[in-house]
Amino acid sequence: MAHITWNDTPTVYTALLDDVPVCTLKVKDIGGVAASWLDERLWPPPSHMPKAPPQPTRFFIDLAEAKAAVEEMLKA
Repeated sequence: MAHITWNDTPTVYTALLDDVPVCTLKVKDIGGVAASWLDERLWPPPSHMPKAPPQPTRFFIDLAEAKAAVEEMLKA
């Protein structure tokens, strides 16, 4: 099973999958967090925009929500 860890700095959090960086979370000055994949992964379209194409970056309300979403995607 893959092992997920986080490398934390004050404004950037990097998800490591078996010690390989796979996603960065950047805390925005205006609030919220942008989660960007560092590999070929894409976020599925949001439920309110089902026809939108998958994207490498997604915006989240807070850090806890973003971390949970990244961990869920990596476990799939």
